[in-house]
Amino acid sequence: MSTIVPLPVLVTVALVAGVVVAWVLSRRDSGWAEVVPAPPGSVLVLDELGPLRDFAERAQVDPALRQIWVDEVIALLRGRWYAADLWQLLAAHLRPGTPGFWPGIDLYAEAQDLVDADLRGCEIRDAGFHGTRFLGNARFDDVVFTGSVTFEQSRFEYHAFFGGTRFRRGADFEGATFAGNTSFAGMSAGDSTRFSGARFSARTDFTGAEFAAGVSFLGAGFAGPTTFRDARFGAEARFPDARFGSHTDFAGATAGAFRFGGARARTNVRVVRDWPEGVGLGEPQRPGHWAEVRGV
Repeated sequence: MSTIVPLPVLVTVALVAGVVVAWVLSRRDSGWAEVVPAPPGSVLVLDELGPLRDFAERAQVDPALRQIWVDEVIALLRGRWYAADLWQLLAAHLRPGTPGFWPGIDLYAEAQDLVDADLRGCEIRDAGFHGTRFLGNARFDDVVFTGSVTFEQSRFEYHAFFGGTRFRRGADFEGATFAGNTSFAGMSAGDSTRFSGARFSARTDFTGAEFAAGVSFLGAGFAGPTTFRDARFGAEARFPDARFGSHTDFAGATAGAFRFGGARARTNVRVVRDWPEGVGLGEPQRPGHWAEVRGV
């Protein structure tokens, strides 16, 4: 038995389809513009990414267009719901060893919301993420930063991954906030690095990290379990006025000198701590309260 679709319904469908097609054609004629949310794989997404891919092909031939293309992608990433597609397009030109690799590219996304940032294995020159808010996981595993880098006052709302990252000229994480688990395991920095005033709310891992120059954790807060096991500090490792609220592990860590002046740790019978040689805890005023971290 067949079903007859009422004429008004058919007219409505035709009108809606006509509006969508007209909108897409107008977008193609007008250049870049803001995109409204639509289901993944819809014509709206294809309309946005199609011209972007065409632009990338032109930039592949003309290096003068490459930084312009990257800046455009970063602008489009501002809180986009289809961010994964954009990160994939971007990373395809920032990973060494790939046919489309573009060296010497800068990334600036200051005071911007970035969803599920994923630059794993990429090479970037200068990078500016001052005041940037990272929503979802932030993946910077094995990234090589060849120039200056700042994450000052940035906020990582979920897990942050910097395992194996290379900061050839150091980095600035002053005042950064890490709400989820954070890993800098195996990272390296070739110049001074700052985590002054940074807040680490969950598990923090600097296992095997290598700092060629001085490092500052002035006033940093470590609320969750924290490890610097086997970390190498080529100069001073400064932790003045830092706060350690949970398990702390410096086993095997070495430095030109460890500075903990004014640093404190919460005392608790369930907390296990392994401080650098010559460093220990004083007596708290009351059990379970803060005690000074000092030389022994």
